[in-house]
Amino acid sequence: MVERLLRRLWTTSWRRGRSGSRAWLVVAAAAGGARLLRYIARDREDVLYRTRVVAGDQFEIIATDPKKK
Repeated sequence: MVERLLRRLWTTSWRRGRSGSRAWLVVAAAAGGARLLRYIARDREDVLYRTRVVAGDQFEIIATDPKKK
């Protein structure tokens, strides 16, 4: 939900800022920076194994709690 709001704010403010409004350009820069920070700080799951699954294949997924650091 926050990402949709930031994307909409960035799109609108970028369009209006390119039309000549300095204030909207500042809003676009702030919204773009917030989107970038959210992208960098997101939790990414590591892909441990990847394979193509075809009809007839069987597989089992076992998940364990991660070790505490």
